[in-house]
Amino acid sequence: SRNMTLELRPNEYVKIEVHFSYKVFVLPTLLMSIGILMFLAVWSGVGQGERFRFIGHIYSVAAIMMIIGGLLFIPYIYKRVDNKLKIYAVTNQRVYVRRGIVNIKEKDIPLAKINDVQIVQSLVQRLFGAGDAIVQVGNDESSMVIQDIAHPREFRDTIISAIYEAAAEQEARSRQQRYYEQQQRRYEQQQNEYNDYSGHNYNNYWPQ
Repeated sequence: SRNMTLELRPNEYVKIEVHFSYKVFVLPTLLMSIGILMFLAVWSGVGQGERFRFIGHIYSVAAIMMIIGGLLFIPYIYKRVDNKLKIYAVTNQRVYVRRGIVNIKEKDIPLAKINDVQIVQSLVQRLFGAGDAIVQVGNDESSMVIQDIAHPREFRDTIISAIYEAAAEQEARSRQQRYYEQQQRRYEQQQNEYNDYSGHNYNNYWPQ
């Protein structure tokens, strides 16, 4: 599981992880398909033996077609690797972001700092069941956009429910701490009263 790269903190667990829609592969797949067609064309004899001159050099049409066909595979391979390495996970404590192939960028957003999560869907995205999630952090000027995710509403609802659950847990801990402090004060007060009472009785029996 890709979650293995996310080091969880004590009492932390992953609630949901973003999966990206097939929409992100539409253009790379189209380009790769053109590349495959160019390979097949060369294999079937197109451009074989044909040459052309460009800036004083002679080039083989078939060789150029093979090079262009190979280059058209790069966007698909890049997107595959990029998608494999990207992590957008929601835990019961934070939203964790990891992205990048060469330069890795990691970001932690505590749930308490998230103000709102909005979903934006274009017509094309709706056809693929995809959408962009806009996570507003701190104030409206600071936001994180996650593009072309699958099941965007489930992602949004998970974040919002996680925020409420984290707030409820924090309130429960605060209430428990207040109760403990109240009990501690009561115990100390009883101890002081007992000591005063014992000292008073002791003095009553002490010969004057």
